[in-house]
Amino acid sequence: MRKLVLLATYNGAAFLPAQLESILSQTHGWKLLVRDDGSSDGTKKIVSNRAADGTPVILMDDGQPRLGARSNFARLLEKAREMGADYCTLSDQDDVWLPSKLDEQFKQMKSLERKFPHCPILIHSDLEVVNQNLKIIHPSFMQYQKIHHESSNPLRVLLCQNFVTGSTVMMNRSLLQLALPVPKEALMHDWWLALCAAAFGRLEYYGMPLVKYRQHGNNEIGARNILQLLNPLKNNWHHHWSNGFDNLTRSILQAKALAERIRERDPENPHLLLVEEYASLMKLFPMNRIRKMHELEIHMQSFLRHMLMISRVLFSRGG
Repeated sequence: MRKLVLLATYNGAAFLPAQLESILSQTHGWKLLVRDDGSSDGTKKIVSNRAADGTPVILMDDGQPRLGARSNFARLLEKAREMGADYCTLSDQDDVWLPSKLDEQFKQMKSLERKFPHCPILIHSDLEVVNQNLKIIHPSFMQYQKIHHESSNPLRVLLCQNFVTGSTVMMNRSLLQLALPVPKEALMHDWWLALCAAAFGRLEYYGMPLVKYRQHGNNEIGARNILQLLNPLKNNWHHHWSNGFDNLTRSILQAKALAERIRERDPENPHLLLVEEYASLMKLFPMNRIRKMHELEIHMQSFLRHMLMISRVLFSRGG
């Protein structure tokens, strides 16, 4: 049985040693596969030194230029499949794992596999939001973001909003095979993995925090409270508002890619119609888009998020 932790790095030298320690202290039976995305700050040296000291660390070197977070993880996932990984879990470079993370999620995974044999499974968890010194900002990332796990038909939310944080994810090989390759239309690797789990198998949740989610000035994607983001006195709310239109368009394209994957791998899948309907949403007249969303029960979590989406759906160009 091959179990891999997939760690994507880029200029993470300031916080990487702590994360490596938190991972390697609990990797009995697991190996750490790292892909560096062209760091210039000594990150790669830190990983190379750990790989040379007898720890279960593999530094992947594919000679590719900088890819960004989504494609960096996509390459790691592809390599994991090539290596015959039976289970994978994802890691960011600047977080810190709680000591029981791997054990708790793997126990849950094996329990689910006994209950649902041969089923693609993804497990995710909550996180603690901490500052750069690991002091707690909020004990629950999910509460801080005003999001939650959807246990009943999660696609109705996931098509338009992701609630799965990649650095908490564990998956089995069945899901890895279905989700790869990650298409260029995927907004982020974790969102795509969550969509595939919800469409083809099981998307499950471990209800306690298993990761300290470190917030600092260089986070590519951080914890951002939606009320703070839209406060015109504090933040660039107009930038956030405008980005929402782009994300809506990209979520439609992502849904088209998911519909294509379902038709290719499982044409009788009962979720196919829902995915296709969302992928075709912008072909309708504006008010018909809203009616269709209501009919399909597609929604974002929280009233404010949903109202913002409704407004964007109304005013976005069709096509």
